[in-house]
Amino acid sequence: MKKVIFTISFLSAVVFSSSIFSQACSSGSNPNACSPLGGPPAGGFEDPGTTQCVTQGVAYNYSIQFTMFAIFNYLGTQNVDSIQFTSIDNLPCGLCWGVNQTDKTYAANEDGCINIKGTTTDAAGQYKLAVALKAWINGGATGLPIPASLFDQTGTKILLRVKTSAGTCVVADTSANANNLQASLNCPVGINDIAGNISAVNLVPNPMSSISTLSFVSEKTALYAVRISDVAGRVVSSKEVEAKQGANSVTIERNQLSAGVYFLSLTDGKNAVTNRFSITD
Repeated sequence: MKKVIFTISFLSAVVFSSSIFSQACSSGSNPNACSPLGGPPAGGFEDPGTTQCVTQGVAYNYSIQFTMFAIFNYLGTQNVDSIQFTSIDNLPCGLCWGVNQTDKTYAANEDGCINIKGTTTDAAGQYKLAVALKAWINGGATGLPIPASLFDQTGTKILLRVKTSAGTCVVADTSANANNLQASLNCPVGINDIAGNISAVNLVPNPMSSISTLSFVSEKTALYAVRISDVAGRVVSSKEVEAKQGANSVTIERNQLSAGVYFLSLTDGKNAVTNRFSITD
């Protein structure tokens, strides 16, 4: 049996970027966020080259259109029942996202949209959004988490391009060697705000073999996200938590994570309390 050892160290003096985590507008679920107009006839997201460019320092409000896949090819042909958005990361700083379904879930062939809005002063260039999903496929009763790295392997890329006020929008490049900017390097935020609302954070058992419990005390009722990211800042696991005032607990599962060093964070979408932990076989 695999043994998982979590070495927890709260990083109270380290500043982390919120854009490593989901930059959702509020919860990211808003039926009025945008109006679905339909994506490509074969399903999927609009051509990245048609997505309106962001101009530095100018308010942005644009809806990326899609028609949810009915099938996708990854380790064979997978038949889609429904797909849920769990997080969208690496947006340029100052921008956030929302979708038009309150549960962020879309059936196969259903039209939807992702609204991106806000104002950024991030560097001009191309940002590849890191999209994490939960997929119900092949008639299965349990949704399967699809981290951003696997989403990319399905061949789908969602790009957002930023230009200067006097510049032109770069040509969208979906090739494997595309030069994509990392917003996480440009969004420093402190952790004091959320840390002031959360206390008594603990992970038990430690070590664990497959499942552990993250417990914490919240000073208020709030929506948080619990995310695990690797050392490169890629989110590899994500779930939302509706915390109540007082004691809360969240089940943490290893799933298919490889041995190595990771960061477990509790975030409100703007700031995060982050734990460094390791997984060993």
